[in-house]
Amino acid sequence: MARTAALSVFSVLTLVLAPSARADEPAASPDAGSATTAESAPKESSSGRFFSPKTKDDWTFQFEPSAWYAGLGGKIRIAGAPAGVDRVRINDLNLDSPKLTPAGELHLRTGDWRFSFGGFWFNRSETNTMAVGGQLGAIAFAPGDVVRSEYSHDSYEPTVGYEIWRRDPQPGDATKFLPRVEVFAGARIDDIEFSFQRAAATARQHETFGQVIAGVKGSMDIADQFSIDLQIGAGGWPGGQRAWSWDIMVGFMWRPIENVGVQVGYRNLFSEFKSGDDANKFSYQGATAGLYFGAVVRF
Repeated sequence: MARTAALSVFSVLTLVLAPSARADEPAASPDAGSATTAESAPKESSSGRFFSPKTKDDWTFQFEPSAWYAGLGGKIRIAGAPAGVDRVRINDLNLDSPKLTPAGELHLRTGDWRFSFGGFWFNRSETNTMAVGGQLGAIAFAPGDVVRSEYSHDSYEPTVGYEIWRRDPQPGDATKFLPRVEVFAGARIDDIEFSFQRAAATARQHETFGQVIAGVKGSMDIADQFSIDLQIGAGGWPGGQRAWSWDIMVGFMWRPIENVGVQVGYRNLFSEFKSGDDANKFSYQGATAGLYFGAVVRF
């Protein structure tokens, strides 16, 4: 009798508790198998391209080969001229005409960090009938003299950036506007050479300068395919090879294919370099500026 009662109580508890346990479980969907398959399939972006989503901590690679249509401006003095001689203007030497200059950047990203290396390789030469007089090194010239001038400037920039703020896409966004802000720091190494020739006389000076640089970069991605960025930086070094600079870049990028794009923008790099004293003084102050355009490859 007791055994029969116990079995009856157990049966009642089973009938009461079993539905409540099932109520806590998600209801089985007839399309569960197809949902799982859909989640595991590649997702499609708004531009119709399929891609494999990445986590924020994955490493990404971006290469930006470009051409910089840059012109030169400023004033130059090289060692060998008397201490009181003024600097010569770049436009008086006819070195100010823009020229296509190879340039490029390489970026590695993971999480909020960016590791980059950039550079450009500027070369310009011109033969000019001088409209003014002056002296460059040991070469003195007067109006009407023919002077051949050559200038080269190779620049290398290793930097590290850190993203301090960004806006992630929201479910209700009709069009994605995703701004972000990054700070960066690093170094710039400038290898500079000026050469001047009048008749059989030649004057040349080669200098290498290093400086610490830092700045901020803001950018905005628009609708998966477009982006705009603005970067402002400054740097300097107070040693015997004195240097300081400021740099501003604004660019626009279009990616018709997810991992391949094109870009166009403007860059203005102002620099001042000094070394030596008196007759051995080297001094150049000026800007290299102009439009740039190129490709973007990333994966």
